[in-house]
Amino acid sequence: MNIRRLTIRVLATGLLATAGWQILSWTQPSWAFPIVESLTPNVVWRVKTDRPLVALSFDDGPDAEHTPQVLDILAAHHAKATFFLIGERAARHPALVRRIRDSGHEVGNHYFVNGATLGHTDRDFVGYLERTEWVAGISTPPKLFRPPGGVAWPRQLRLARDRGYTNVVGFAYPHDPAHPPVWYIEWLVEKNLQAGAIVILHDGIPDPTRTIQALPHILVAGQQKGLRFVSVGTLLDSSATLPSLPSRSNGTGHPQ
Repeated sequence: MNIRRLTIRVLATGLLATAGWQILSWTQPSWAFPIVESLTPNVVWRVKTDRPLVALSFDDGPDAEHTPQVLDILAAHHAKATFFLIGERAARHPALVRRIRDSGHEVGNHYFVNGATLGHTDRDFVGYLERTEWVAGISTPPKLFRPPGGVAWPRQLRLARDRGYTNVVGFAYPHDPAHPPVWYIEWLVEKNLQAGAIVILHDGIPDPTRTIQALPHILVAGQQKGLRFVSVGTLLDSSATLPSLPSRSNGTGHPQ
């Protein structure tokens, strides 16, 4: 085989692998999750439970305009959720953080800045984690951490676990920061609504209008399946088994 043919074959293989990953990422078939879970045992993707519960979560807030809209919709449907807050935004909107809590929702740690953790030292990582913990008032279990973009180094996830955090990703993520159509957000989440699922949505991205438009449909679809929307902490409490921290582990993430 000459170099030209070899180069073409390598490029074709790479393109096929990339296309395959994109298809899996945007369709999220249920059969793929056991594989992902086996490769990333240091995070929670979903929870094994015999109760009809689904955890709803919102990332990147609080946002003064859009978070109240989400809270109003949740209240209208008697649903609860976990809000993974960015620390510097929580510091700017303490009244909104209080409203989230006073409405019966849960607050999780989504780091202090809206950016990847990968370039940060261990000291910086712990510092940002703890600053968010302080401004968001995260003091009692369950303490939940979702890395920004869903990606962190294995050692960073271990540092979070050492400080009492459960690292949480999710089972249904409709890529709403990429602003897909409303129908896609509804379809992707609805097809993955099953007991133990964790749904990832965003209230703090620049324009979550489509997410907010899709939210009532998602809530009704879950209720029609006999499911109740709860916080991640409540879902974890419904299961007696939590993932243990392995001696060596892999990072994980959802695209953003």
